[in-house]
Amino acid sequence: TVSVAEMAIGYMIDLARNVSANVLDYRAGRIPQAGMGRQLRGATLGIIGYGVIGTELAKLGSALGMTVMVTDPFKKVEDRALRQVDLPVLLRESDFVVCLVVANEQTENLMNADVFAQMKKSGYFINLSRGNLVDEAALARALDEKRIAGAAMDVGRAPDQMPSPQLARRPDVIATPHTAGLTPQAVEHQAFDTVRQVAEL
Repeated sequence: TVSVAEMAIGYMIDLARNVSANVLDYRAGRIPQAGMGRQLRGATLGIIGYGVIGTELAKLGSALGMTVMVTDPFKKVEDRALRQVDLPVLLRESDFVVCLVVANEQTENLMNADVFAQMKKSGYFINLSRGNLVDEAALARALDEKRIAGAAMDVGRAPDQMPSPQLARRPDVIATPHTAGLTPQAVEHQAFDTVRQVAEL
């Protein structure tokens, strides 16, 4: 939970400040062009799916001074610091849209052309859930047509839930190889959680 939520914060900083692009330029022997960045404080974070990770991310976003909006038809948000809104409102108002929805038949291609069309042109899309939540062709078109500013993903439709190479290689995308939950603390938590469940059975 904590590991994945922290990765979302890292993605947002990277996207907002062009960190990866600048690093790649320097490593290639080029001097990157200094550009205006965006700070997280005062920006709006939209979380789709208010499960354990969404709850943790909302806390982190609030601590950073972000306006946090949540959409989840199956949860009632009790935290008064957050705004629970319908998906169209979240898409229209968020600077960063983070998808943390459970993957099932009902959520297949949840993030489609219609959804991306409702986002801000200056908005960023982040997926830390599952690749089959995203219509990747629609995401590529939204990026090509500059209907959104960029994307970050730890998952995709490649084998083992890896990001798809055709998206991962784009300069307006940040991709990591399904490693958001790979920290010693996260692995230990998962192991002992399994032990507790077996004990209960």
